[in-house]
Amino acid sequence: MRAAVIRQLLAIGLLSITASGCGGTAPEAATLEPPAPRIEPELGRESRLIEPRADALVRQMSDRLARIDAFALEAEEVYDEVPEQSPRRQLTNVRRVAMRRPDRLVGDAAGDALNRSFWYDGKIFAALDKEQEVWASGAVPPTVDQALDWVFEQTGTVIPLADFLYADVYGKLMADVQRGVYLGIHDVAGVPSHHLSFEQATIDWQLWIDAGAEPQPGKLVITYKTEDEVPQYSVTIRKWNLQAKLPDELFRFTPPDGATRVDIPAMSPSGAPTGERR
Repeated sequence: MRAAVIRQLLAIGLLSITASGCGGTAPEAATLEPPAPRIEPELGRESRLIEPRADALVRQMSDRLARIDAFALEAEEVYDEVPEQSPRRQLTNVRRVAMRRPDRLVGDAAGDALNRSFWYDGKIFAALDKEQEVWASGAVPPTVDQALDWVFEQTGTVIPLADFLYADVYGKLMADVQRGVYLGIHDVAGVPSHHLSFEQATIDWQLWIDAGAEPQPGKLVITYKTEDEVPQYSVTIRKWNLQAKLPDELFRFTPPDGATRVDIPAMSPSGAPTGERR
């Protein structure tokens, strides 16, 4: 089995999509090239031109998510694929993820380009590609935060929505932001939401946060502005279950009959990209 397939297995379900989005690259392939030059070199990395209201709303959302011990969500993602010598195409997947802090995570993805699942029980991360009928597993660090970092460091995979799974969502989202503005109350699937827009060196991203009593994320759009054809990734979280009952058995992987195990090769963290992770 090629290393590329194994890397895809490692990154399958963590709500991942790479910063490539062009040249026919699948949304979960590893991105190992150095980051593109900055669009605005005069704006330093430490610049923080962020409107206070936008900053405060992201903090409130982060604090809210950090207080939730267990949750499940369902999201629909839409992303551009721009193959060489071929017109742009738009693909859609549905993802389901459940997490129990501090060390349980499970999810699956199905749609135009994916049919995969993953399990993490605090010790082992396992991934199953249902199309190829192959699976891989390996020992990973003992918390969700550390496991997500491990996937990034070992595979170079950029995992944008995984930012919402960390204990410190604010720190993950805002670390590299250079500009941020508040755009008002706009609708997301019938839910009035605070609409925020942020700029980083190589991406622009927009975030919609429920304007009700529970400030949880409802939609995220990322524009990869240094990539050819400027592809976009958009995800709408259609369902939240903030009182999910998640037994240990949910996070344990049992290989299906007929599936082939793939050994995980040693991968050097030095191969991971040094650019922005979203």
